[in-house]
Amino acid sequence: MVHGRGEDGDLPHSAAIDAPRAPNGTPRWSLTRKQWVGLPVLVLIPVLALFGVFGERTATGTTTTTSLGVTVSYPARLRYRQTERLEIAVTNRTSRTIDSVHVSLDSAYLSRFIDVRVIPEPTAAYEVRLARIAPGETRLVVADVTGNRYWRHTASLSVATGDERATVHFSSLVFP
Repeated sequence: MVHGRGEDGDLPHSAAIDAPRAPNGTPRWSLTRKQWVGLPVLVLIPVLALFGVFGERTATGTTTTTSLGVTVSYPARLRYRQTERLEIAVTNRTSRTIDSVHVSLDSAYLSRFIDVRVIPEPTAAYEVRLARIAPGETRLVVADVTGNRYWRHTASLSVATGDERATVHFSSLVFP
């Protein structure tokens, strides 16, 4: 006999194996207080993601003066290293041609992004000049931005002609 086994290597029929018995009663959840708080949070995160809470979102801000109408479409939420578009539509609301409109993008806001491309090309630091806007005509300024710094970034966009100035305030949230 080798190591308590028969000649064929099997255990003898008379040897009984003592296995632990299953406990009596119903199973209970045994969680700590922090685990009871954390469990609903872990369930809530995928549910919120399904409803788009963590997804990208674009928002719009508008303002008007007697001469100008300004609409800004901006990324309200975007992810880190994701490129989104900021669009500024400037409309001449008068019955005469406006010779010059200056669109000033907030440099503190744009410094939070990388690969910032503005069309038409800025004449100064994130300042675009639009010339000869006909009555009722709308001109577009586009900036492509790529999220580089996390959290909320606020901006102030200024559009001016002569003595009139229109300002739109907005913010973007960059998710990790």
